[in-house]
Amino acid sequence: MKIKGIGEDIQIHDFNAKEAFKLARKLESEGISFYKKVLDSAKDPKAKEVLNYLLEEEKDHLQLFENMIEREDPEALDDSGEDVLDILDTGVFTLPKDEALTTDLDKALQLGINIEKRSLTFYLEIMKHTDNEVGKAALKKIISEEKKHWEELKKLSQ
Repeated sequence: MKIKGIGEDIQIHDFNAKEAFKLARKLESEGISFYKKVLDSAKDPKAKEVLNYLLEEEKDHLQLFENMIEREDPEALDDSGEDVLDILDTGVFTLPKDEALTTDLDKALQLGINIEKRSLTFYLEIMKHTDNEVGKAALKKIISEEKKHWEELKKLSQ
């Protein structure tokens, strides 16, 4: 991974496989927290069902990425220290001001679709700035998982 300052911004690029999977793990952890929060505010049983599905998918993805990290480096799951990926704010689970937590089924589905789309965009952008071939392959696996999730949500919304 390379970090470069551009004016007041910091650009992080050229991820290796372990770093890509650690970033994916962070996103999935954020997703779990986010969907728990939304689920707690939901009233509609069908919305709760969809939100619970999203929560369980995030948990499954978290386990998948932890397994991938462990394959890359068995020592990497030792959380005794923070690195830059642990504190990075991806913005994927930050709602726009006009998009409140929802209790309506259709809005819950749309919220999930929008978040998955932002997640895909985030990973695709990282891949554009990654020269490391192993890192690119890892990101492709992550993107494939996120696309499946996004497509499942689109099917549910029809």
